[in-house]
Amino acid sequence: MATARTRQGGSARHRPAEPNGASGPAASASQRLGPAGVPTVDAAPFGAPDFCDAACVDQPTARRARAAMKPWPTIAATADMFRLLGDPTRLRIAFALSREELCVCDLAAVLGVSQSVVSHSLRALRHMGVVRYRRAGKVAYYALDDEHVAHLVDEAFRHAEERSGGATTGR
Repeated sequence: MATARTRQGGSARHRPAEPNGASGPAASASQRLGPAGVPTVDAAPFGAPDFCDAACVDQPTARRARAAMKPWPTIAATADMFRLLGDPTRLRIAFALSREELCVCDLAAVLGVSQSVVSHSLRALRHMGVVRYRRAGKVAYYALDDEHVAHLVDEAFRHAEERSGGATTGR
């Protein structure tokens, strides 16, 4: 049975070629639609192809991109950082700490969540080196460990606001 390569969810997999021999974006739209005209998982979003029929179109460009690629440990650490900040509570904590040094009870009041939720999130952020704390008597004050995270959070919010046309809703 013929197969066509496609990507889904970041990993490669095989799927059967279309019955008429066509595959990918050249296949008819009706073959890529499921019940009630809903696209199947094999259909690329917005009609964009999710694979290329050519092995390599521009080898010099591909070589430059490969040479510029960051080493795997850096890629993995960056992905971990994005995964960490992908949690709304941890992202809100990082944003609040990018503006002010705060203790757990103040963070809980700012976010409208329990101190337990804040402590749990801070533990993860501290483990990844995103936040640091200092003790003043019995109170621990948290701050971002460096300005890189503040810039990252600010850029992410700026990007989200631009994509949404500047409309944001507060919680």
